[in-house]
Amino acid sequence: MSTLEVNKITPVSGGTTVQVGESGDTINIPAGATIANAGTASGFAPTGITSAMTSGTGLAIDSSGHVTKPLQSAAMGTVAAASNITGDGTDYVITYGAEVFDQNGDLSTPTFTAPVTGRYLITSQLYFQQVSNNMTEIYGWFNSSNRSATYYGLNGDSAPGATDGSKEIYMNGSVFLDMDANDTVDLRVDFRNGSKNIDLNASGFASFVLIC
Repeated sequence: MSTLEVNKITPVSGGTTVQVGESGDTINIPAGATIANAGTASGFAPTGITSAMTSGTGLAIDSSGHVTKPLQSAAMGTVAAASNITGDGTDYVITYGAEVFDQNGDLSTPTFTAPVTGRYLITSQLYFQQVSNNMTEIYGWFNSSNRSATYYGLNGDSAPGATDGSKEIYMNGSVFLDMDANDTVDLRVDFRNGSKNIDLNASGFASFVLIC
């Protein structure tokens, strides 16, 4: 095996490309050698991973091996307080008073809009006060535009409330939705029967995240 010793390889005059080897050849880099790249590398993506990004960091791995996706669609909003929710067949759509975070700008009260086709995990916790004791029907659900689907994923637990005999209702739940790009989802409740003097406390929240 012959050895070529040079300090620099450049294209011939007028050229811009240097080729090493031919199709089917193996270019061997021995153990202990270092490739120092100060330019742009292309064609090295692992099989099965693609990226259309042109800027920013979509996937980050720190020195301890923690993997984060800084641009992944993920949002959380705290609900806006409301008083005297009526019900009886009239949907009340939950709105958000503040965003805790919204990594991709997909939450615009009262709607979360899917940026890409995928599977999304949506969770919520709501807290209602001044619910009359003769209230017999309480509904809470995730309202999705995908296939005009409605998902009854919110369940309620009651607790003694104020001294006037009213009670408190905690509703919480989650749903794993398949959503196409630009599909939307919001949270809705409907109180039926009984007197209507129901307040929505601002301690509730909803969160949305693209899983896969």
